Amino acid sequence: MKVSVVSSVCLVSTILLSTVGTASSSLVGSIRAAAASRNTNNDTLLSSLYSANARKNKNHEKVLVFVLAGQSNMEGHGEVNTTNTTTSKLLNGTLMYQLLDPRTRDEFGVLWDSSKSNWNVWKNIKMWFNEAGTEMGNNGSKIPGIPNQDYSAGDLTVGYGTGGPVGNGNNFIGPELGFGIGLGFPKDQRVLIIKTAWGGKSIAHDFRPPSSTRMANGDPYCQPPDCDPTQVGHYYQMMIQNVNRIMAPGVIGEMYPDLANLDPEIAGFGWFQGWNDGCSLNDTAAYETNMVNLIQDLREEWNAPHLPVNIALSGFDGFTNVESKRQPQDCWDGPNASKINCDCGPQDHGCRRIDIVLSQFGAANLTRHPELECCVVASETRGFWREAEYSPNKNQGYHFYHNAETHFLVGKAMGRAMVKAISEQQNYIWKKEKMISTDSTIHQVEK
Repeated sequence: MKVSVVSSVCLVSTILLSTVGTASSSLVGSIRAAAASRNTNNDTLLSSLYSANARKNKNHEKVLVFVLAGQSNMEGHGEVNTTNTTTSKLLNGTLMYQLLDPRTRDEFGVLWDSSKSNWNVWKNIKMWFNEAGTEMGNNGSKIPGIPNQDYSAGDLTVGYGTGGPVGNGNNFIGPELGFGIGLGFPKDQRVLIIKTAWGGKSIAHDFRPPSSTRMANGDPYCQPPDCDPTQVGHYYQMMIQNVNRIMAPGVIGEMYPDLANLDPEIAGFGWFQGWNDGCSLNDTAAYETNMVNLIQDLREEWNAPHLPVNIALSGFDGFTNVESKRQPQDCWDGPNASKINCDCGPQDHGCRRIDIVLSQFGAANLTRHPELECCVVASETRGFWREAEYSPNKNQGYHFYHNAETHFLVGKAMGRAMVKAISEQQNYIWKKEKMISTDSTIHQVEK
């Protein structure tokens, strides 16, 4: 069994799992039966189907495993409860500020347990994160090991941002919190989120997938001495190693006793990354190819040819008009495109930031990449950008100024996009099964 992930400052310019094969027949059957319901919200439908599937198959109840990967913004720098050191007032953009602000409290109310005057805890959603205090797991994590020493693990709540609960004192979140809520699964569905993320990493180098090392015509954007086209990324390998160890028989039950005797199943892969690649014209130009290769390699590694995948757009600076300033206009995606001679004006020299976004959209476009077949969804995040004046940290734009609203909404969008990707997977498998069944019937008639 093969098993097989990934943040942040370009030198100041500067969501694994086991095998996911086909969906269970009872789940596919439930989707078939429900397909006629035109008025049922898809998110609600899918959540109820998972719940129904679990209840009907108690002896084979699943733990749905999602791998989230990326660099520092997947680690998470959204601040939870930081106050002004002079006035002691909550800083704008913290999670508590959003909870108390009349303009946003309805969105964030789900996070608060008023009966305990504390942040909610989702006991049906487990977290695993390679960071715990000063332990980053740069060369792989000790699994199974000691929680909050060798890695961070527990029930989903605040604190699983950079450094984990021990390292950040429960004062940072990443996208994982919104992701778990965005999935919208009922409380009887067990979920494990494996987050593998390290700061300052690129897909061109650190997460370079195997397929990018064996391209038929080579990689024109990866050449020595700046880039080794033959080297699989170290952090790609560490992601695979961590997921292999977690998915080994009995390990999840040892780490999370209430998940013992349940079968883990890879349910999806989520990616939130892009800053470091956008620091280089060559890495930006290669991004779409590397992203497609990453998806294909993970699907092969996990024996999951239709693994649901979500790519969250990098989203820096929000929506801008830099595309209108592109020169030459066909430098990115035209017959004369070189991808490295573009310019979009002073706000985006080299069009690096917008071209990372276009590459992420491109990788999820099945017309451009029919080899992916299905189930890849890009989620828009640019609307979640918040300026420094509305954020706890005024300097780190590459960390979204530590804005917790941004981190939460990105994660929630990822969760919803993952549900869409899962739905596409089920429909795709259903159609393939139907075609095979029809072909078989025709063959029998012809005989």
